[in-house]
Amino acid sequence: MLTDTAIASFAKAVFDDAPSVEVLEAYSNYGAVPRRFESAIDLTQYIKESLSTPKRMAYFFVVYPDMAGRPIRKEIHRKPDSIPGETFRYAWEGWGLISVIFEHADQQKRTCSVRANSKKRAEKWRATFPGWPSPDTWNWASVERHTRRLRRAIKPL
Repeated sequence: MLTDTAIASFAKAVFDDAPSVEVLEAYSNYGAVPRRFESAIDLTQYIKESLSTPKRMAYFFVVYPDMAGRPIRKEIHRKPDSIPGETFRYAWEGWGLISVIFEHADQQKRTCSVRANSKKRAEKWRATFPGWPSPDTWNWASVERHTRRLRRAIKPL
């Protein structure tokens, strides 16, 4: 069970390695820009608020400066009237983004997953996203190191 204290500890670990880390809400609310989290306190509040609503998750991306790649902001347009009054939202894309998802596995249990693409997978999918910068722009050793560190940070929680 991920307690509120465990969530705060993980959020602190996200910011501990580099204060200039980019922490970005994966998908924005409709009609709003995606949130950027500037501190462990902001991130903790977002995760706790998200998990306080049934069937909602906290989904965000982490990008450290030494990873060298850049996230790409994408605008997603909805079909008219698929969600009344809502026409667009934003998301982030990029080869080496570290994806973090906190969710409820059931009514009582909270879970967390930390994932990132590998260089091999990015190269395999490169042709699918021709508008993205080359996967070679990412420092894959740093992507892997930070992903492992964040996984270790959540494991004992």
